[in-house]
Parts: sequence; C-alpha cells; structure tokens
Amino acid sequence: MREEEIVQVIPVQFGWFAYGRDEQWAEFLTPVALWALVESSGSVRRVVGLSAHGLGQVTRVEELPGFVEYRHVSQEEGA
Repeated sequence: MREEEIVQVIPVQFGWFAYGRDEQWAEFLTPVALWALVESSGSVRRVVGLSAHGLGQVTRVEELPGFVEYRHVSQEEGA
C-alpha cells in the first residue's frame, strides 16, 4: 500500500489550529498553515492540515505527538 500523496494544497483561513496534549498532558495549539488534499491507494481522498516549522519544513499536523483534533478559534475567542 502506498503512502498518501498530496494532490492539492490551499492556504488556511486564520484561526485553524491543531489541538493536542503533550507527554505531561499540557494542552497545546499549533497553527495550521495549509490544507492538503491527499489521496491514498484505492483513490481514497481526505483533507489534512500542514504546519510550518522553521524555514522550509512542513509537517502533517496529524503526525504531531499528542495531536487530538483540529479546532477553529475566532479572533474574538482568542483575544
């Protein structure tokens, strides 16, 4: 079975984050930079979030240790 291949990427509207808990159960929010449409074997497609780390390094949000879910935080909530 092949790994998922990125078919298309689009920028994320402000306010999307990856929510999770680290090894000490501390909660974290990591900004999502891009949405990627990925396709796996069997032509199954799904959308995943990508996060930027440093210069030129992009990680699938779901691969972050402790990732739980995607969350949208409006500017009013974050203020």
